[in-house]
Amino acid sequence: MKANRIGIVMVAVFLLKSVPVFALSTPIGRDISFPKDYDPEKAKAIRKVIQDERFKFVDGIVSHWPPDFGTRLSFEGDAKSLNDFLAALRTLPGMGLRVILYRGRDDELRRDSTWQLDFSQARPDQLTVYLNLSAKGLDFEKVNLPEWPAPS
Repeated sequence: MKANRIGIVMVAVFLLKSVPVFALSTPIGRDISFPKDYDPEKAKAIRKVIQDERFKFVDGIVSHWPPDFGTRLSFEGDAKSLNDFLAALRTLPGMGLRVILYRGRDDELRRDSTWQLDFSQARPDQLTVYLNLSAKGLDFEKVNLPEWPAPS
C-alpha cells in the first residue's frame, strides 16, 4: 500500500514538473524570445523600443508552435502613443515592418488590446503590428502610418 502511494506521488510530481514542457504557449514579460543565433545588436535595438515606458505594456505570450515560434506583445494607448511606437519601430535598421488591421474582440471571452507586436522566428527580419480597429480609445483619424519603404 505504501509503495503504491509513493508511486502515485512520483507520477504526480513528474506530471506537474512537465506541464511547461508540453505547453503550446507561455507568458512572457516585456521581452521577445529571439533565436539563439540572433544578432545581439538588433535584439538590443528592438528591446529598447518594446521596453520603453512610454508604451503601456499589457501582456505577452510566446508560441512554441513550429515553424513560427512567435512572440506577441500587447499594448494599450492612444493615437499619439501608437504613432510614436510605429516611428520607433521604423528606425530599426534591417527590420521590415508590416501592419495588419483587424477587428478585435471585447467581450467576456477575450479582450484584445489596442495594438500588438508580433515577432516570428520564421521571419526574423520583420515585425508585424496588429491594429485593433475595435479599440475604443484609439482615434484612427489621428494615426500616422510610417513611410513605405523605410527612409534610408
